[in-house]
Amino acid sequence: IGRSFIDFVHARDRNTFASQITNGLAAPKNDNGSQSQALAIRVFGDHVSTMVCRIRRYKGLNVGFGIKDRVAMFMPFLLKFFFKNMNEGEGQGIYLVIQATPFFSAFHTSNEVIQNPIPFVLRHSPNGKLDYVDPESVPYLGYLPQDIVGTDALQLYHPSDLIYLRQVYETIVKEGGVQRSKPYRMLAQHGDYLKLETEWTSFTNPWSRKLEFVIGKHFIIEGPANPDVFQTPETDKSSKVSKEEEAKAQALRENMIRIMNEVLTKPAEAAKQQMSKRCQDLASFMESLLDEVPKPDEELRLEIQDADHSYYERDSVMLGGISPHHDYNDSNTSTETPLS
Repeated sequence: IGRSFIDFVHARDRNTFASQITNGLAAPKNDNGSQSQALAIRVFGDHVSTMVCRIRRYKGLNVGFGIKDRVAMFMPFLLKFFFKNMNEGEGQGIYLVIQATPFFSAFHTSNEVIQNPIPFVLRHSPNGKLDYVDPESVPYLGYLPQDIVGTDALQLYHPSDLIYLRQVYETIVKEGGVQRSKPYRMLAQHGDYLKLETEWTSFTNPWSRKLEFVIGKHFIIEGPANPDVFQTPETDKSSKVSKEEEAKAQALRENMIRIMNEVLTKPAEAAKQQMSKRCQDLASFMESLLDEVPKPDEELRLEIQDADHSYYERDSVMLGGISPHHDYNDSNTSTETPLS
């Protein structure tokens, strides 16, 4: 009590945490530039931000006086936070309310077979960079979304599975997706691999006819050898792969990126047909709309009580009229304005 909450947030997560807070504070302003508190509260109350964040664990007192020497331990949490208006003794105050739910590893034993896995989604662009990481992935993979967004998704795949995954990516590019892959391996945060199956879909830009992103809906079927995915990775694990094997794996990754950036076949044609159908629908709609446009001498009129202003008022509501404030002698301009 009395300590700053940010002191307990891991240094790597503080920027993400701060940006979520400032997003919540971007409330509408009054004409004089000051924030409308009543409006701000209403906006805050409806808007709940969520993020994954590491929070420092309490350093226990049961080890004598060596508290400062112990390594700080952090635990991942899903934070839901919103701003709330609370009555105080001297008027009202805005408070940040945080609901923190801890994440635990989804695995309890080594190489645990998962019966009913909760699927999670990862999305990456044609250059392999991850641009969306589902928070549901955290207990399975151990990564926090902000740690791996912007990194190479292909680096998560086991080098021995890249030949099979290249075939999968070829199918994604040609057919637009894969219903369900064979089991393959993905790297968890602590350095071990787990087995999963994936349903793949993709999105093709209908104008450029290029692949925009690949979406994988992943189902974990077998856990890693070490069930604690949040454990700090061992530094010497990555050095076991020989330079020759790593070069071969990198060549396969580059090949997969080339495949994703080629001009597409079936999905591109489907997107093209869809776009041309939309254009045809729009054209026929516009034709029917233009058929219904009244002629200039049949312009819309309002029932006007005041006879003195009827010419001015009639002109102001004429179809296509730009402004109700033009001069009497400028009445012909509104009929010349094309329907937009």
